[in-house]
Amino acid sequence: MDSNLRKQLKDIVWCKEAWQAPSCDSDAQALLRQCAATPAPEPTADLLEVIANSKNFPIPFPIDTVRLEKLKLKYPAEKLNRNIASTYPIIHERVVILIAKFIMYKRKYGSKIEKKLYKNMTIADFIDRLMTKRAVSFIKAEDKYKLLSGRNGVDGWEAVGTEQETPPLVLKDCLSYDEMKISALVYTSGHTQCINDGTRKNAGVVKTDDIETEAVIIGVVGPRFKRKNRMEYEDMLVTEDQNVPENGYEASCPDAAKRAWRQLWDDFYQIPSTSHSELTARVKLVPCSGRRVFGERWARVRTFAFDNAVYFRRMCLTADVVLLEANARAQEQGKSAFLNVIGAGLGLWKVSGHQLDVYILTFLQRIVSFLDAGRLDHVADVNFAYIKPGKEVAAFFKEDRSTGENSPTCKKLFIKNESHPRGGINVQIQDREPASALGGAHAGKLLVLTYAWDSNALPGNEFWMGKLSSSGDSAAACSTQITELHNAHINRALTGSATRVAVGKGVQPISDYCATLIPQTS
Repeated sequence: MDSNLRKQLKDIVWCKEAWQAPSCDSDAQALLRQCAATPAPEPTADLLEVIANSKNFPIPFPIDTVRLEKLKLKYPAEKLNRNIASTYPIIHERVVILIAKFIMYKRKYGSKIEKKLYKNMTIADFIDRLMTKRAVSFIKAEDKYKLLSGRNGVDGWEAVGTEQETPPLVLKDCLSYDEMKISALVYTSGHTQCINDGTRKNAGVVKTDDIETEAVIIGVVGPRFKRKNRMEYEDMLVTEDQNVPENGYEASCPDAAKRAWRQLWDDFYQIPSTSHSELTARVKLVPCSGRRVFGERWARVRTFAFDNAVYFRRMCLTADVVLLEANARAQEQGKSAFLNVIGAGLGLWKVSGHQLDVYILTFLQRIVSFLDAGRLDHVADVNFAYIKPGKEVAAFFKEDRSTGENSPTCKKLFIKNESHPRGGINVQIQDREPASALGGAHAGKLLVLTYAWDSNALPGNEFWMGKLSSSGDSAAACSTQITELHNAHINRALTGSATRVAVGKGVQPISDYCATLIPQTS
Protein backbone atom coordinates (compact mmCIF):
# COMPACT_ATOMS: atom_id res chain seq x y z
CA MET A 1 0.00 0.00 0.00
CA ASP A 2 2.80 2.41 0.93
CA SER A 3 4.67 1.91 -2.36
CA ASN A 4 1.44 2.20 -4.35
CA LEU A 5 0.64 5.48 -2.57
CA ARG A 6 4.05 6.95 -3.34
CA LYS A 7 3.74 6.01 -6.99
CA GLN A 8 0.26 7.52 -7.26
CA LEU A 9 1.32 10.74 -5.52
CA LYS A 10 4.11 11.22 -8.03
CA ASP A 11 1.64 10.88 -10.88
CA ILE A 12 -0.99 13.34 -9.59
CA VAL A 13 -1.21 16.21 -12.04
CA TRP A 14 -2.12 18.96 -9.61
CA CYS A 15 0.73 18.49 -7.13
CA LYS A 16 3.67 17.73 -9.44
CA GLU A 17 5.19 21.20 -9.66
CA ALA A 18 7.29 22.37 -6.73
CA TRP A 19 6.04 25.33 -4.73
CA GLN A 20 9.12 27.55 -4.67
CA ALA A 21 10.18 29.72 -1.73
CA PRO A 22 8.36 33.09 -1.79
CA SER A 23 10.16 36.27 -2.78
CA CYS A 24 10.05 39.52 -0.86
CA ASP A 25 10.61 43.07 -2.08
CA SER A 26 12.33 45.87 -0.13
CA ASP A 27 9.08 47.38 1.17
CA ALA A 28 7.97 44.08 2.66
CA GLN A 29 11.52 43.55 3.98
CA ALA A 30 11.10 46.65 6.15
CA LEU A 31 8.09 45.06 7.84
CA LEU A 32 10.02 41.84 8.36
CA ARG A 33 12.90 43.78 9.97
CA GLN A 34 10.43 45.46 12.27
CA CYS A 35 8.97 42.11 13.26
CA ALA A 36 12.41 40.57 13.81
CA ALA A 37 13.31 43.42 16.16
CA THR A 38 10.33 42.68 18.41
CA PRO A 39 11.19 39.58 20.44
CA ALA A 40 8.46 37.14 21.43
CA PRO A 41 7.06 37.80 24.89
CA GLU A 42 7.72 35.27 27.62
CA PRO A 43 4.68 33.01 28.01
CA THR A 44 2.80 34.15 31.10
CA ALA A 45 -0.51 33.27 32.68
CA ASP A 46 -2.68 34.70 35.41
CA LEU A 47 -5.60 32.40 36.12
CA LEU A 48 -7.56 34.94 38.15
CA GLU A 49 -7.09 37.61 35.50
CA VAL A 50 -8.42 35.35 32.75
CA ILE A 51 -11.38 34.38 34.95
CA ALA A 52 -12.09 38.08 35.51
CA ASN A 53 -11.82 38.79 31.77
CA SER A 54 -14.26 35.97 31.12
CA LYS A 55 -16.74 37.37 33.64
CA ASN A 56 -16.48 40.78 31.96
CA PHE A 57 -16.89 39.41 28.44
CA PRO A 58 -19.93 41.24 27.01
CA ILE A 59 -21.58 38.20 25.38
CA PRO A 60 -23.20 35.68 27.77
CA PHE A 61 -21.83 32.14 27.83
CA PRO A 62 -24.69 29.70 27.12
CA ILE A 63 -23.00 27.12 29.41
CA ASP A 64 -20.43 27.39 32.22
CA THR A 65 -19.01 23.87 32.39
CA VAL A 66 -16.07 24.74 30.10
CA ARG A 67 -15.12 27.95 31.92
CA LEU A 68 -12.10 28.32 34.17
CA GLU A 69 -14.33 29.43 37.03
CA LYS A 70 -15.72 25.89 37.10
CA LEU A 71 -12.60 24.03 35.99
CA LYS A 72 -10.48 25.46 38.83
CA LEU A 73 -12.62 23.49 41.26
CA LYS A 74 -11.45 20.26 39.64
CA TYR A 75 -7.99 20.89 38.19
CA PRO A 76 -4.88 22.38 39.83
CA ALA A 77 -4.12 26.04 39.06
CA GLU A 78 -0.70 25.04 37.74
CA LYS A 79 -2.28 22.97 34.98
CA LEU A 80 -4.81 25.63 34.04
CA ASN A 81 -2.11 28.31 33.94
CA ARG A 82 -0.09 26.05 31.64
CA ASN A 83 -3.05 25.87 29.28
CA ILE A 84 -3.38 29.66 29.26
CA ALA A 85 0.31 30.34 28.67
CA SER A 86 0.64 27.63 26.02
CA THR A 87 -1.87 29.25 23.68
CA TYR A 88 -0.68 31.24 20.67
CA PRO A 89 -1.54 32.11 17.08
CA ILE A 90 0.27 29.94 14.54
CA ILE A 91 0.77 30.50 10.81
CA HIS A 92 2.56 28.88 7.90
CA GLU A 93 5.90 30.44 6.96
CA ARG A 94 4.50 31.49 3.59
CA VAL A 95 1.78 33.52 5.33
CA VAL A 96 4.34 35.79 7.03
CA ILE A 97 5.48 37.27 3.71
CA LEU A 98 1.88 37.29 2.45
CA ILE A 99 0.87 39.47 5.42
CA ALA A 100 3.75 41.87 4.74
CA LYS A 101 2.75 42.14 1.07
CA PHE A 102 -0.92 42.55 2.03
CA ILE A 103 -0.09 45.49 4.29
CA MET A 104 1.92 47.11 1.50
CA TYR A 105 -0.94 46.50 -0.95
CA LYS A 106 -3.40 48.28 1.33
CA ARG A 107 -1.02 51.20 1.83
CA LYS A 108 -0.82 51.68 -1.93
CA TYR A 109 -4.20 50.60 -3.28
CA GLY A 110 -6.53 50.68 -0.28
CA SER A 111 -9.40 53.08 0.25
CA LYS A 112 -8.79 56.28 2.22
CA ILE A 113 -10.07 54.48 5.30
CA GLU A 114 -7.72 51.53 4.73
CA LYS A 115 -4.68 53.69 3.97
CA LYS A 116 -5.16 55.52 7.25
CA LEU A 117 -5.50 52.26 9.20
CA TYR A 118 -2.53 50.54 7.55
CA LYS A 119 -0.15 53.51 7.50
CA ASN A 120 1.87 52.41 10.52
CA MET A 121 0.62 48.87 10.96
CA THR A 122 3.13 46.12 11.75
CA ILE A 123 2.83 42.41 11.10
CA ALA A 124 2.15 41.77 14.80
CA ASP A 125 -0.44 44.58 14.85
CA PHE A 126 -2.20 42.98 11.91
CA ILE A 127 -2.38 39.56 13.59
CA ASP A 128 -3.69 41.27 16.75
CA ARG A 129 -6.35 42.89 14.60
CA LEU A 130 -7.38 39.56 13.08
CA MET A 131 -7.80 38.15 16.58
CA THR A 132 -9.73 41.04 18.12
CA LYS A 133 -11.80 42.67 15.35
CA ARG A 134 -13.70 39.61 14.20
CA ALA A 135 -17.40 39.19 14.79
CA VAL A 136 -18.54 36.98 17.65
CA SER A 137 -20.60 34.81 15.29
CA PHE A 138 -20.61 34.77 11.48
CA ILE A 139 -22.69 32.19 9.65
CA LYS A 140 -24.45 31.30 6.39
CA ALA A 141 -24.04 32.62 2.85
CA GLU A 142 -25.93 35.80 3.71
CA ASP A 143 -23.35 36.63 6.44
CA LYS A 144 -25.60 36.57 9.48
CA TYR A 145 -23.66 37.97 12.43
CA LYS A 146 -23.46 38.85 16.10
CA LEU A 147 -21.05 41.59 17.25
CA LEU A 148 -19.34 42.21 20.59
CA SER A 149 -21.89 44.95 21.19
CA GLY A 150 -24.55 42.22 21.15
CA ARG A 151 -25.98 43.61 17.94
CA ASN A 152 -27.23 41.08 15.39
CA GLY A 153 -27.59 41.57 11.66
CA VAL A 154 -27.35 40.15 8.17
CA ASP A 155 -25.08 41.15 5.26
CA GLY A 156 -23.18 44.41 4.78
CA TRP A 157 -19.65 43.08 5.19
CA GLU A 158 -18.57 43.74 1.61
CA ALA A 159 -18.76 47.49 2.31
CA VAL A 160 -16.42 47.35 5.32
CA GLY A 161 -13.33 49.45 4.62
CA THR A 162 -14.91 51.25 1.67
CA GLU A 163 -16.39 54.74 1.47
CA GLN A 164 -19.81 53.04 1.60
CA GLU A 165 -19.31 51.43 5.02
CA THR A 166 -21.93 52.22 7.66
CA PRO A 167 -22.04 51.53 11.41
CA PRO A 168 -21.82 49.12 13.04
CA LEU A 169 -19.89 47.42 10.22
CA VAL A 170 -16.91 49.78 9.97
CA LEU A 171 -13.23 48.98 9.53
CA LYS A 172 -12.32 50.51 12.87
CA ASP A 173 -14.27 47.76 14.60
CA CYS A 174 -14.64 44.96 12.05
CA LEU A 175 -12.65 42.91 9.57
CA SER A 176 -13.07 43.59 5.86
CA TYR A 177 -13.63 40.70 3.48
CA ASP A 178 -10.06 41.07 2.22
CA GLU A 179 -8.81 40.70 5.79
CA MET A 180 -11.01 37.66 6.36
CA LYS A 181 -9.17 35.96 3.51
CA ILE A 182 -5.87 36.35 5.40
CA SER A 183 -7.54 35.55 8.73
CA ALA A 184 -8.49 32.16 7.27
CA LEU A 185 -4.75 31.37 7.27
CA VAL A 186 -4.14 32.34 10.92
CA TYR A 187 -4.76 29.50 13.36
CA THR A 188 -4.64 29.09 17.15
CA SER A 189 -3.10 26.31 19.22
CA GLY A 190 -2.86 25.49 22.90
CA HIS A 191 -3.27 22.91 25.64
CA THR A 192 -6.77 22.30 26.94
CA GLN A 193 -8.78 20.27 29.40
CA CYS A 194 -11.58 18.19 27.88
CA ILE A 195 -14.85 17.79 29.81
CA ASN A 196 -16.38 15.16 27.49
CA ASP A 197 -15.52 13.28 24.30
CA GLY A 198 -16.51 16.18 22.03
CA THR A 199 -19.29 14.42 20.14
CA ARG A 200 -21.42 16.75 18.01
CA LYS A 201 -24.32 16.87 20.47
CA ASN A 202 -22.30 16.91 23.70
CA ALA A 203 -23.86 20.27 24.74
CA GLY A 204 -21.27 20.84 27.46
CA VAL A 205 -22.42 17.98 29.66
CA VAL A 206 -19.52 16.78 31.83
CA LYS A 207 -18.70 13.15 31.09
CA THR A 208 -15.11 12.18 31.84
CA ASP A 209 -15.40 8.38 31.51
CA ASP A 210 -13.43 6.90 28.59
CA ILE A 211 -11.99 10.22 27.42
CA GLU A 212 -8.66 12.01 27.29
CA THR A 213 -9.02 14.82 29.84
CA GLU A 214 -6.03 16.70 28.38
CA ALA A 215 -5.11 17.50 24.79
CA VAL A 216 -3.61 20.09 22.49
CA ILE A 217 -6.25 21.72 20.29
CA ILE A 218 -5.70 23.63 17.05
CA GLY A 219 -8.33 25.83 15.42
CA VAL A 220 -8.07 25.68 11.62
CA VAL A 221 -10.06 27.33 8.84
CA GLY A 222 -10.86 25.68 5.53
CA PRO A 223 -11.74 27.31 2.19
CA ARG A 224 -15.14 29.02 2.21
CA PHE A 225 -17.07 29.02 -1.06
CA LYS A 226 -20.32 30.40 0.35
CA ARG A 227 -19.82 33.97 -0.87
CA LYS A 228 -19.44 34.55 -4.60
CA ASN A 229 -16.27 36.30 -5.75
CA ARG A 230 -14.84 36.46 -2.22
CA MET A 231 -12.10 34.67 -0.30
CA GLU A 232 -11.03 31.34 -1.81
CA TYR A 233 -13.85 31.52 -4.33
CA GLU A 234 -11.85 34.07 -6.36
CA ASP A 235 -8.70 31.91 -6.40
CA MET A 236 -10.05 28.41 -6.96
CA LEU A 237 -13.26 28.79 -8.95
CA VAL A 238 -13.41 30.05 -12.53
CA THR A 239 -16.81 31.43 -13.46
CA GLU A 240 -18.18 33.32 -16.42
CA ASP A 241 -19.07 36.45 -14.42
CA GLN A 242 -16.08 36.55 -12.06
CA ASN A 243 -13.10 35.62 -14.23
CA VAL A 244 -13.17 38.50 -16.68
CA PRO A 245 -10.41 40.99 -17.57
CA GLU A 246 -12.06 43.92 -15.76
CA ASN A 247 -11.82 41.98 -12.46
CA GLY A 248 -8.06 41.60 -12.83
CA TYR A 249 -7.96 38.16 -14.41
CA GLU A 250 -5.95 39.33 -17.42
CA ALA A 251 -3.00 41.71 -17.72
CA SER A 252 -5.16 44.01 -19.84
CA CYS A 253 -7.28 44.94 -16.80
CA PRO A 254 -7.49 48.77 -16.66
CA ASP A 255 -8.03 48.82 -12.87
CA ALA A 256 -4.55 48.79 -11.27
CA ALA A 257 -5.87 47.88 -7.81
CA LYS A 258 -7.82 44.87 -9.08
CA ARG A 259 -4.90 43.67 -11.18
CA ALA A 260 -2.51 44.08 -8.21
CA TRP A 261 -4.92 42.13 -5.99
CA ARG A 262 -4.90 39.22 -8.41
CA GLN A 263 -1.12 39.49 -8.70
CA LEU A 264 -0.77 39.28 -4.90
CA TRP A 265 -2.53 35.93 -4.88
CA ASP A 266 -0.94 34.70 -8.12
CA ASP A 267 2.45 35.31 -6.52
CA PHE A 268 1.40 33.65 -3.28
CA TYR A 269 0.16 30.43 -4.87
CA GLN A 270 2.63 30.75 -7.77
CA ILE A 271 -0.20 29.83 -10.14
CA PRO A 272 -1.39 32.49 -12.63
CA SER A 273 -5.04 33.53 -12.65
CA THR A 274 -7.03 32.77 -15.76
CA SER A 275 -10.07 34.30 -17.39
CA HIS A 276 -13.08 32.11 -18.09
CA SER A 277 -12.82 32.57 -21.85
CA GLU A 278 -9.12 31.71 -21.91
CA LEU A 279 -9.61 28.56 -19.82
CA THR A 280 -12.61 27.19 -21.71
CA ALA A 281 -10.84 27.78 -25.03
CA ARG A 282 -8.02 25.40 -24.12
CA VAL A 283 -9.42 22.96 -21.52
CA LYS A 284 -12.29 20.52 -21.81
CA LEU A 285 -13.87 20.48 -18.36
CA VAL A 286 -15.04 17.16 -16.93
CA PRO A 287 -16.41 16.18 -13.51
CA CYS A 288 -13.62 15.17 -11.11
CA SER A 289 -14.94 11.76 -10.15
CA GLY A 290 -13.29 8.37 -9.77
CA ARG A 291 -9.71 8.16 -11.00
CA ARG A 292 -9.98 11.59 -12.58
CA VAL A 293 -9.20 13.05 -9.16
CA PHE A 294 -5.58 12.00 -9.79
CA GLY A 295 -5.28 13.14 -13.37
CA GLU A 296 -7.26 16.36 -13.80
CA ARG A 297 -6.17 19.79 -12.64
CA TRP A 298 -9.51 21.30 -13.60
CA ALA A 299 -12.83 19.86 -12.49
CA ARG A 300 -16.23 20.85 -13.81
CA VAL A 301 -18.53 21.63 -10.90
CA ARG A 302 -22.00 22.69 -11.98
CA THR A 303 -21.40 25.77 -14.20
CA PHE A 304 -17.86 26.59 -13.12
CA ALA A 305 -14.34 25.18 -13.09
CA PHE A 306 -12.59 24.13 -9.88
CA ASP A 307 -8.77 24.45 -9.77
CA ASN A 308 -7.36 21.45 -7.90
CA ALA A 309 -3.83 22.85 -8.08
CA VAL A 310 -4.67 26.00 -6.10
CA TYR A 311 -6.91 24.05 -3.70
CA PHE A 312 -4.03 21.64 -3.07
CA ARG A 313 -1.66 24.47 -2.19
CA ARG A 314 -4.25 26.09 0.06
CA MET A 315 -4.70 22.82 1.93
CA CYS A 316 -0.92 22.32 2.12
CA LEU A 317 -0.87 25.38 4.38
CA THR A 318 -3.34 23.73 6.75
CA ALA A 319 -1.69 20.30 6.61
CA ASP A 320 1.81 21.68 7.20
CA VAL A 321 0.78 23.78 10.20
CA VAL A 322 -1.18 20.96 11.81
CA LEU A 323 1.48 18.29 11.26
CA LEU A 324 4.42 20.44 12.35
CA GLU A 325 2.58 21.83 15.36
CA ALA A 326 1.53 18.34 16.50
CA ASN A 327 5.15 17.24 16.20
CA ALA A 328 6.44 20.26 18.15
CA ARG A 329 3.88 19.87 20.94
CA ALA A 330 4.64 16.16 21.31
CA GLN A 331 8.37 16.83 21.33
CA GLU A 332 7.87 19.33 24.17
CA GLN A 333 6.08 16.63 26.17
CA GLY A 334 8.53 13.87 25.32
CA LYS A 335 5.68 11.89 23.75
CA SER A 336 4.37 10.74 20.39
CA ALA A 337 1.33 12.53 18.97
CA PHE A 338 -1.99 11.04 17.97
CA LEU A 339 -3.37 13.71 15.63
CA ASN A 340 -7.12 13.83 14.97
CA VAL A 341 -7.86 15.70 11.73
CA ILE A 342 -11.35 17.00 10.95
CA GLY A 343 -12.56 18.18 7.55
CA ALA A 344 -11.86 21.91 7.47
CA GLY A 345 -14.16 23.46 4.89
CA LEU A 346 -15.65 20.10 3.94
CA GLY A 347 -19.12 20.67 5.35
CA LEU A 348 -21.48 23.42 4.22
CA TRP A 349 -18.61 25.41 2.71
CA LYS A 350 -17.56 22.88 0.06
CA VAL A 351 -18.78 23.01 -3.53
CA SER A 352 -17.82 19.52 -4.68
CA GLY A 353 -17.57 16.06 -3.15
CA HIS A 354 -14.18 15.49 -4.76
CA GLN A 355 -12.68 18.01 -2.32
CA LEU A 356 -12.66 15.25 0.31
CA ASP A 357 -10.34 13.18 -1.89
CA VAL A 358 -7.98 16.08 -2.60
CA TYR A 359 -8.00 16.99 1.10
CA ILE A 360 -6.86 13.53 2.21
CA LEU A 361 -4.38 13.22 -0.66
CA THR A 362 -2.89 16.58 0.31
CA PHE A 363 -2.25 15.38 3.87
CA LEU A 364 -0.79 12.12 2.57
CA GLN A 365 1.51 13.99 0.20
CA ARG A 366 2.71 16.28 3.00
CA ILE A 367 3.27 13.36 5.39
CA VAL A 368 5.38 11.55 2.78
CA SER A 369 7.31 14.73 2.02
CA PHE A 370 8.06 15.46 5.68
CA LEU A 371 9.02 11.86 6.41
CA ASP A 372 11.42 11.82 3.49
CA ALA A 373 12.97 15.03 4.86
CA GLY A 374 13.47 13.46 8.30
CA ARG A 375 10.61 15.37 9.97
CA LEU A 376 7.61 14.36 12.10
CA ASP A 377 9.62 12.03 14.34
CA HIS A 378 7.19 12.73 17.21
CA VAL A 379 4.01 12.05 15.20
CA ALA A 380 2.84 8.44 15.52
CA ASP A 381 -0.68 8.55 14.11
CA VAL A 382 -2.86 10.76 11.92
CA ASN A 383 -6.58 10.01 12.02
CA PHE A 384 -9.13 11.43 9.57
CA ALA A 385 -12.41 11.72 11.45
CA TYR A 386 -15.77 11.92 9.67
CA ILE A 387 -14.17 12.36 6.24
CA LYS A 388 -15.46 9.91 3.61
CA PRO A 389 -13.18 9.69 0.57
CA GLY A 390 -14.14 8.14 -2.74
CA LYS A 391 -13.34 4.47 -3.33
CA GLU A 392 -10.14 5.24 -5.29
CA VAL A 393 -8.60 7.09 -2.33
CA ALA A 394 -10.14 4.73 0.24
CA ALA A 395 -8.38 1.88 -1.58
CA PHE A 396 -5.04 3.02 -0.10
CA PHE A 397 -6.37 2.05 3.34
CA LYS A 398 -6.93 -1.46 4.65
CA GLU A 399 -9.57 -2.31 7.23
CA ASP A 400 -8.12 -3.04 10.67
CA ARG A 401 -10.03 -5.99 12.12
CA SER A 402 -8.21 -5.81 15.47
CA THR A 403 -10.37 -2.97 16.78
CA GLY A 404 -13.04 -3.89 19.27
CA GLU A 405 -16.60 -4.76 18.28
CA ASN A 406 -17.88 -1.51 19.77
CA SER A 407 -15.29 0.66 18.03
CA PRO A 408 -16.02 2.52 14.77
CA THR A 409 -14.63 0.88 11.64
CA CYS A 410 -10.96 1.75 11.22
CA LYS A 411 -9.06 1.67 7.92
CA LYS A 412 -5.29 2.04 8.09
CA LEU A 413 -2.34 2.92 5.91
CA PHE A 414 1.20 2.71 7.27
CA ILE A 415 3.61 5.11 5.57
CA LYS A 416 7.08 3.68 6.07
CA ASN A 417 10.29 5.53 6.78
CA GLU A 418 13.33 3.83 8.28
CA SER A 419 14.60 6.98 10.00
CA HIS A 420 11.34 7.51 11.89
CA PRO A 421 11.48 6.21 15.50
CA ARG A 422 8.44 4.03 14.84
CA GLY A 423 9.44 3.04 11.33
CA GLY A 424 6.85 5.38 9.88
CA ILE A 425 3.46 6.93 10.59
CA ASN A 426 0.13 5.19 10.90
CA VAL A 427 -2.56 7.04 8.93
CA GLN A 428 -6.13 5.95 9.43
CA ILE A 429 -9.75 6.79 8.72
CA GLN A 430 -11.97 6.29 11.74
CA ASP A 431 -15.00 8.20 12.94
CA ARG A 432 -13.76 8.50 16.52
CA GLU A 433 -15.02 11.28 18.75
CA PRO A 434 -12.35 13.96 19.21
CA ALA A 435 -11.43 13.36 22.86
CA SER A 436 -12.37 9.69 23.18
CA ALA A 437 -9.82 7.70 25.16
CA LEU A 438 -6.58 6.55 23.56
CA GLY A 439 -6.30 2.93 24.59
CA GLY A 440 -4.25 -0.11 23.69
CA ALA A 441 -1.30 0.74 21.45
CA HIS A 442 -2.25 4.43 21.62
CA ALA A 443 -2.15 4.70 25.42
CA GLY A 444 0.19 7.41 26.68
CA LYS A 445 0.29 9.36 23.43
CA LEU A 446 -0.40 13.09 23.28
CA LEU A 447 -3.81 13.74 21.77
CA VAL A 448 -3.73 16.64 19.31
CA LEU A 449 -7.16 17.79 18.16
CA THR A 450 -8.24 20.04 15.33
CA TYR A 451 -11.52 21.89 15.08
CA ALA A 452 -13.10 23.82 12.22
CA TRP A 453 -12.98 27.53 12.96
CA ASP A 454 -14.14 30.58 10.97
CA SER A 455 -12.06 33.53 9.81
CA ASN A 456 -14.59 36.08 11.08
CA ALA A 457 -15.91 34.53 14.29
CA LEU A 458 -14.69 33.83 17.78
CA PRO A 459 -14.02 30.17 18.61
CA GLY A 460 -17.35 28.44 18.94
CA ASN A 461 -19.15 30.64 16.39
CA GLU A 462 -22.74 29.35 16.66
CA PHE A 463 -22.05 28.61 20.35
CA TRP A 464 -22.44 32.34 21.06
CA MET A 465 -25.90 32.24 19.48
CA GLY A 466 -26.88 29.46 21.87
CA LYS A 467 -26.66 26.78 19.17
CA LEU A 468 -24.64 24.15 20.99
CA SER A 469 -25.01 21.23 18.59
CA SER A 470 -25.13 22.82 15.15
CA SER A 471 -21.48 22.42 14.10
CA GLY A 472 -18.12 20.94 14.95
CA ASP A 473 -17.03 24.42 16.04
CA SER A 474 -19.76 24.69 18.65
CA ALA A 475 -19.19 21.07 19.72
CA ALA A 476 -15.52 21.85 20.38
CA ALA A 477 -16.59 24.94 22.33
CA CYS A 478 -18.79 22.73 24.53
CA SER A 479 -16.03 20.19 25.15
CA THR A 480 -12.78 22.14 25.54
CA GLN A 481 -11.46 25.51 26.70
CA ILE A 482 -11.39 27.27 23.32
CA THR A 483 -14.13 29.80 24.15
CA GLU A 484 -11.84 31.36 26.76
CA LEU A 485 -8.29 30.40 25.84
CA HIS A 486 -8.58 30.89 22.04
CA ASN A 487 -10.43 34.17 22.59
CA ALA A 488 -8.03 37.15 22.56
CA HIS A 489 -10.54 39.29 24.48
CA ILE A 490 -10.27 36.87 27.41
CA ASN A 491 -6.81 35.33 27.08
CA ARG A 492 -4.47 38.29 26.69
CA ALA A 493 -1.53 35.93 26.03
CA LEU A 494 -2.98 35.46 22.53
CA THR A 495 -1.15 38.28 20.76
CA GLY A 496 0.46 38.94 17.40
CA SER A 497 3.96 39.13 18.88
CA ALA A 498 3.43 35.69 20.47
CA THR A 499 2.68 34.12 17.06
CA ARG A 500 4.55 30.95 16.13
CA VAL A 501 5.52 30.06 12.57
CA ALA A 502 5.44 26.54 11.16
CA VAL A 503 8.53 26.09 9.00
CA GLY A 504 10.04 23.04 7.39
CA LYS A 505 12.29 22.39 10.38
CA GLY A 506 9.63 22.88 13.02
CA VAL A 507 7.88 25.71 14.87
CA GLN A 508 9.52 28.96 15.99
CA PRO A 509 8.58 32.46 17.25
CA ILE A 510 7.64 34.87 14.47
CA SER A 511 10.45 37.28 15.40
CA ASP A 512 13.03 34.50 15.04
CA TYR A 513 11.57 33.44 11.70
CA CYS A 514 11.55 37.00 10.32
CA ALA A 515 15.20 37.35 11.31
CA THR A 516 16.04 34.44 8.99
CA LEU A 517 14.45 36.28 6.03
CA ILE A 518 16.50 39.44 6.36
CA PRO A 519 19.67 39.56 4.21
CA GLN A 520 22.74 39.64 6.42
CA THR A 521 25.22 42.43 5.76
CA SER A 522 28.89 41.90 6.43
